[in-house]
Amino acid sequence: MSPEPSILVTGAGGALGRQVCASLLSTGHPRVIAASRAPERLRDLAMAGVEVRHADFDQSTTLDAAFYGVSRALIVSTDALMVPGLRRRQHEAALGAALRQGVRHIAYTSMPDPVRATSIPFALDHAAMEEALRGSGAGWTSLRNSWYQENLLAYLPQIVRDGTWFTAAGTGRIAFVARTDAAAAAATVLATDHAQGAIDIAGPQALTIEEIAAIVGEGLGRRIRVEHVSPAILQLEMVRQGVDPGVVGMVAMTEATQKAGHFEVSGNPLNTLLGRPSRTLEDFVRIHQRDLLELS
Repeated sequence: MSPEPSILVTGAGGALGRQVCASLLSTGHPRVIAASRAPERLRDLAMAGVEVRHADFDQSTTLDAAFYGVSRALIVSTDALMVPGLRRRQHEAALGAALRQGVRHIAYTSMPDPVRATSIPFALDHAAMEEALRGSGAGWTSLRNSWYQENLLAYLPQIVRDGTWFTAAGTGRIAFVARTDAAAAAATVLATDHAQGAIDIAGPQALTIEEIAAIVGEGLGRRIRVEHVSPAILQLEMVRQGVDPGVVGMVAMTEATQKAGHFEVSGNPLNTLLGRPSRTLEDFVRIHQRDLLELS
């Protein structure tokens, strides 16, 4: 009987990578490797029996050693968004090392519809990585993660306090996904080679902003009025509400993509992959009720 394949998770110090490792451990997988540019931050995973390795996408000398002896790997996309071209070079460096070391199956965290989501500048990085994976000769899965429900915590408390949700998304829909479900999906793919190619990792509800506001308002016992505005007014109003300007820019890009319909997915591939229902937005509001009311 062949031994269980070794599984490497890059970016294991981040919120998603850490949860992927935890999900693999919870299923009893015996050969989990956590890689990070700051491996000293992974002492808790090491204590849990995970092998820890150094992997810095900007230091190619670390990457071959990180991927050595690995059967399956998750390349978590980096947060290098401010320097044009840097993120793509980082991903290419990681993929090159994985291929040189003979990794048989490579999963990657992408985003919905990266080729058409032109309102998101970094979508092109994801599209390029998917194309590279497609031509790599290795087994591959692109996990097209929708925006995380947890992202809402960066601006929804300010909206709740103000009482008005300004939006430029029109009637476009978005299916926010729980990060823990996205992590569980990645762990399932890594542990079983369950999926090949691109797969949409989206929440169970594709909702308009008005529908989201209704769910949030009902869950918090607050009335939230929705006002449809231009992208420029959206940004001005969010800044007035006290939202961080960097977050405001991302919301504006997200809503442009949402309005264009590029966050919509068909069916519910995440539930199929997990073999269970994924977390709803109602669940998110209930779990984070105190956080969402923090500024009120």
